[in-house]
Amino acid sequence: MRYFRESLQNTMGLCQYNVQPFTDPEVDAIEEYDDQVPVPAYFELETLLADTDDTAGAFRKRAEDLTRWHDALTRLLTDPRLKNTGNGQETETYSPAVRRFLKGAAGDYHRHRHGYEYAVTVWALGLQAPTSYPPETRHLHLATRELRLWD
Repeated sequence: MRYFRESLQNTMGLCQYNVQPFTDPEVDAIEEYDDQVPVPAYFELETLLADTDDTAGAFRKRAEDLTRWHDALTRLLTDPRLKNTGNGQETETYSPAVRRFLKGAAGDYHRHRHGYEYAVTVWALGLQAPTSYPPETRHLHLATRELRLWD
């Protein structure tokens, strides 16, 4: 049982008024995606390196996992079962429930990838302090002229 199926069991956590729920084809497509995602937990350098003597091999394995995750997410984005058919005619937009799920799934993928890239950079440069290079930034806010961690 993967994350999506477990979250469906907690229906109160998925409740939102005036939004149509996932359709059966949408649930099928998302469950297939859920089965293909090889990275079940957030990336942490210490966890990855704790049980291995082959650091470069562990990084390569994680890169392969992230590639499979990217491919699964790309397939999900183009899955015809996710097309919104609210008025009986297929459109190019997603339902609100699917849009919300896709944004969350893409956000999870990008956080994992960013964490992986950060860890590889720190490891490759041989840095000891986790607050050294590269500093964590994800967004440029031009009005206040600052780099921010979150939007």
